[in-house]
Amino acid sequence: MYIMEEIKYTPEIILQMFAETDEKIKEVSEQIKKNSDAADRRSAETDKQIKEVSEQIKKNSDAADKRSAETDKKIKELTRNIGGIAEGNGKMAEQMIYNSLERDMKFAGIEFYYIERNKKRKIKLLNLEGEYDIVLTNGDTIGIIETKYQVRKKDILKLITTQLENFRKLFKEYENYNIILGVGGIFFDAEAEKEAKAKGIAVIKVTTENVEYFTEGIRIY
Repeated sequence: MYIMEEIKYTPEIILQMFAETDEKIKEVSEQIKKNSDAADRRSAETDKQIKEVSEQIKKNSDAADKRSAETDKKIKELTRNIGGIAEGNGKMAEQMIYNSLERDMKFAGIEFYYIERNKKRKIKLLNLEGEYDIVLTNGDTIGIIETKYQVRKKDILKLITTQLENFRKLFKEYENYNIILGVGGIFFDAEAEKEAKAKGIAVIKVTTENVEYFTEGIRIY
């Protein structure tokens, strides 16, 4: 049988134990402080890295916004330039067709007495207004010709619906007149030319040298 030896806690032993405990506490405290300082350094480094990354992201975002704004500006400028070119070429086509008709005063084999350009009228009571590129007139027939830089199918449909109906309302003095229609331009979409011929509308093509008329099958509206 094992009998534990009784330890006598003398004042010296107790003081030594307190000293050893204090030393341990001091060692642990120093280790905790070292760990805390290291954690603070790591945290500071992490914060620094986060800040650097955030600043880089902001720089990239600002650069992307700047590039996007510059791209938008260039697209707008290009759109304006293209629109200006198309409008200018459309006016050129209108001028060439007008000059050709004014010289001969004939359209689709019909002789006309008057020719007007950009004929417009507004009726306030009807809240209605309209403008027509070229209008030819004689004693019983009106020729309405619309000109475009590029003629599309929707232009044909608009001519035989909205524009024609509005003309009859705006110019009541011609309500008993026959009306023939024509559409002229530098370029024609395939569907536009096909639609024009199907609806009995004259096709007028402007080239660099002359104006060509295709009036076969033209109908009276």
